Amino acid sequence: MFKNLELQESTVRPFKTHKNFTFSNNDSGSGIWGIKARSGSLYNYISASDAVTEVVSGSVTTRYFSSPTWHMLNQTFYANHITASYNPGLISRNLNTSASILSVGRDLFGEEIKPGSLDLSVTIGSVTFDIRDDGDGNLYDNAHSASFSTFKTNKFTSGSTTTTNAVGSGSEVGNIMYGQGLLVFTDTGSYADAATSPFTLKYQATHTIYEYEYLVKAKPFEFNTSTNISLTPGRSGSITVKEGAVSMSNFFPPSHNPSGHGTGSYATFYNAASESLPMVTGSEFKPYVTDIGLYSEDNELLAHGKLAKPIRLSDDIETTFVVRFDV
Repeated sequence: MFKNLELQESTVRPFKTHKNFTFSNNDSGSGIWGIKARSGSLYNYISASDAVTEVVSGSVTTRYFSSPTWHMLNQTFYANHITASYNPGLISRNLNTSASILSVGRDLFGEEIKPGSLDLSVTIGSVTFDIRDDGDGNLYDNAHSASFSTFKTNKFTSGSTTTTNAVGSGSEVGNIMYGQGLLVFTDTGSYADAATSPFTLKYQATHTIYEYEYLVKAKPFEFNTSTNISLTPGRSGSITVKEGAVSMSNFFPPSHNPSGHGTGSYATFYNAASESLPMVTGSEFKPYVTDIGLYSEDNELLAHGKLAKPIRLSDDIETTFVVRFDV
């Protein structure tokens, strides 16, 4: 028994989910790499003369040359850095002649690193730094969080696009590109080797889940028959099909009549039974709903829900079932 659903009887609601991740430089092949970048002319560029960072993942080795990497970084995020992804009045973008990049693989953060969730502990030499993100795309040293807070208050004008190159107070050490999984350390002093030093990185990944909801409505006297085979006379318990049987009519109750769907010599196998048990033919009989299936226009079963307990349909009012699932 099928019934078409109206458009207004379905809704889709997206919501974001987050998962905690923790990695360190000891996690071989984790998908997090440190890369060096340095400004230099690309005119008559010779790669053999350039510094290179090699990243090994399984049997694949990728080489990142410092000068092209710097120009890519500058062109993508700094030379034209006012993008819809960030509030330009709350982010400082200032790329020096060198930088170090900590790159997180796409499969490790999903759609983006959740703003405000990053916690990076990195040891450079004998000093361990606690690097955080401020939720607006800036990286800062948490030991100087008060100084950074003052810097943002005094140096940035919320909503302005003219103060984005303000010089930091010393606590602002770089930027994070949430949607690309890039931590860029632009400070050329104490934090210059932050991406290539021993670290422990914690953050939250982001993934959007879509909640589908369908209202399946049964009006009075709809769905008042049953396809349960036990309603066919002689069909209680199990049935054994004898060898050479030419009809399977006892396998289909009267309300299930797929005649004509068979092909060739199997056509006669699809005739429904001709009668039901007397108990289900009276007006007092009302079936119970135990399962609900959602089908495509091609009659493909897309989703199947089973009720916690059978529900008897009402003779007087409409019965509505809410089918909800996440994708």
